[in-house]
Amino acid sequence: MKRWATHLFIASYLGLLGFGLSSHALTFLKSAHVGMYFIVWDMYCGWDAHETRRHLVAERLSGNYYELTPAPWGEFVPYGSAYRRDYDYQGQYSGRIITNVLSHTEHEPITRVYMVDEIWSRKYNLPESLWKQRYDEPYDKYSYNYLRAVYLPSGEQLQLHYDWKQHLASRALLANPRLMEEVSRAQPYLAGPAKESSPIRPVSYLPGASEF
Repeated sequence: MKRWATHLFIASYLGLLGFGLSSHALTFLKSAHVGMYFIVWDMYCGWDAHETRRHLVAERLSGNYYELTPAPWGEFVPYGSAYRRDYDYQGQYSGRIITNVLSHTEHEPITRVYMVDEIWSRKYNLPESLWKQRYDEPYDKYSYNYLRAVYLPSGEQLQLHYDWKQHLASRALLANPRLMEEVSRAQPYLAGPAKESSPIRPVSYLPGASEF
């Protein structure tokens, strides 16, 4: 009986791992349940070198701007210093935040709402005492402002730009004639799942970047 239980455990364990590997390779039920995270083969994503905070700014009919975040009644902070909106990487739920704030505040007519990413190097998150121990340079935080998405007051997403890292990668590619020539005549192969079709398509890499 003990041997049968051992064999059953080994077979179940290997079968579960095999199902997870097949699910990842074939993109079959990969995200069907939160428990799939424990059996689908996946490497650790690692840490981004840049910190990102998202700001929702509404453009009034008069040409002035109205900051929608943080909301007048406060913000939900799941962990650390990042707000809930900062976790909305693709801006899928920012439209709901926009309609919620606009419907509960008094303001003049709104024409557009912009989602602006503020990006800075994570090393600037160090406390001043640790900064002095690690770096000889003065603590001078430098941020980038990048237009990520454009919405209607109804929350409908009109434009979605690529994220900051893809923007930098595309600029580097466009500035290198040799790489551009290779791209034009090469056939790339991506070992990964195909992206789902969506009515929202990222626009050009070029517009939207600014510095301050």
